[in-house]
Amino acid sequence: MFNFQFIRKNTEYLLITVSLCILISTLLIEYIFNFPPCKLCIYQRIPYLLIIILGIGLVFFKKIREFLFIFIILQIVNLFIASFHSLVERGVIEYEMSCTSTGSDLQTIDELRNFLEKVPIAKCNEILFSIMGLSLANFNLIVSVLLIIWAYAILSFNERK
Repeated sequence: MFNFQFIRKNTEYLLITVSLCILISTLLIEYIFNFPPCKLCIYQRIPYLLIIILGIGLVFFKKIREFLFIFIILQIVNLFIASFHSLVERGVIEYEMSCTSTGSDLQTIDELRNFLEKVPIAKCNEILFSIMGLSLANFNLIVSVLLIIWAYAILSFNERK
């Protein structure tokens, strides 16, 4: 049977753990399965990292209410980024990212060619990795909505107590 009492009493730890698992999953997909992230993918990781860092600090000082507020705000930011990224991937919104390079010390055409062959290229409007027709940005959008609902429900429940 599902233990809702455990979830309600340990929500902050579970939300931090879920955020950590999501962040680790994205790194596994990038480094183990060799799917380079685009700029919007990287932007979607930032709220999870902030949730982990701020969450550990706030939970340590027993600021659970503040943690839930910050969690909801960061997930709303993540929801907007994921929504925008999903619309870019589906071609609904045009989004241009300029190319940047750290290889400014290239002297010859061969050095440039070798540099470009080693640089992973990921465009925000291309879906490189999908499951059941949904991109990772789509999954992130769904997860963000569910996490916002979960955190809001716990926050509301705690306010009524």
